[in-house]
Amino acid sequence: MIYIDSALQRGLAAGQSVPGVGHVLSARDLTPDDVDSLCTMAADFATGRADNQRSAGKTVALLFFQSSTRTRLGFEVATYSLGCHAIGMEDMSASRSNTRTGESLEDAGAVISRLCDAIVIRHHETGAAARIASKSRKPVINAGDGWNEHPTQALIDIFAMRRGLRGLRGKVLGFGGDPRGRTVRSLVQLLRHEAPAEVVFCPPPHVDVPPDVIAALSEHQIRTRLITDIETALTGCDAIMMAPYDMSDIGQAPGTDYVSPRHTPDSHQITAEKIQRTKSKALLYHPLPRQDEITPDCDDLPNAMYFEQVRLSKFMRMAVLDRALATE
Repeated sequence: MIYIDSALQRGLAAGQSVPGVGHVLSARDLTPDDVDSLCTMAADFATGRADNQRSAGKTVALLFFQSSTRTRLGFEVATYSLGCHAIGMEDMSASRSNTRTGESLEDAGAVISRLCDAIVIRHHETGAAARIASKSRKPVINAGDGWNEHPTQALIDIFAMRRGLRGLRGKVLGFGGDPRGRTVRSLVQLLRHEAPAEVVFCPPPHVDVPPDVIAALSEHQIRTRLITDIETALTGCDAIMMAPYDMSDIGQAPGTDYVSPRHTPDSHQITAEKIQRTKSKALLYHPLPRQDEITPDCDDLPNAMYFEQVRLSKFMRMAVLDRALATE
């Protein structure tokens, strides 16, 4: 079983950062006021009410050591939408911060932070963002580090679900697919403050929900329940956050041959037939990419919120960047 020990998680979140720098390394560090203000700012960017030029002319370094589509393009378009410049490398294996040349992530943080105003990093190693931040003079935003966290995706998820459900207080939320991924861990940290009535997990039978994920919810008196068939969630949840059935390659270094299994059994797959037969009103969310856990015939149903989730992600990333650039 793969999970992050709670003591290690606290250490990664706290890190040993340069004092006074507004890093976004862990959803654990975000207060309810932080989440509210970022959601408000994201909504203002979405409607054109916010000033999107107060950070204009600044430079954001996009360091993607691990492959990405939505997060990379999302931060790039958010950077340009703020009137800023994006720098980075198309292939981070060509950088000197790799296993072959041996430059440390700490040195990379010290160097790159002297060339830009903020750093966005994705890396296959747990704790990579905290290591960069430990020597960075500018804000570091964790865009996913191994099995650990993906705090900006969690902010996007909260923003999207608040809008879709008109608030999360008292709602029943489902998690389908592999619960070990970094998106689940970060989202659960934010759900602690949203007061859902219950969180329901439908993991593969060979996978346990990580103990730190259950503990984070239990500490805030949020009920948790395990189910074995996603249809139970379709009939009993207000919203379902889906993930691939198996995410065991998430911590793999680029260039490795291992690929997670791509088949989702019927018991864990959402289809249009199941939605229509159960008359489910559950809203469907997904950080994407999907495999076959939500079939394409669901895409045009009122339940499908995952592409709207992507549209909203631009505005939340603008909010996160704008706040980071304003405080550096």
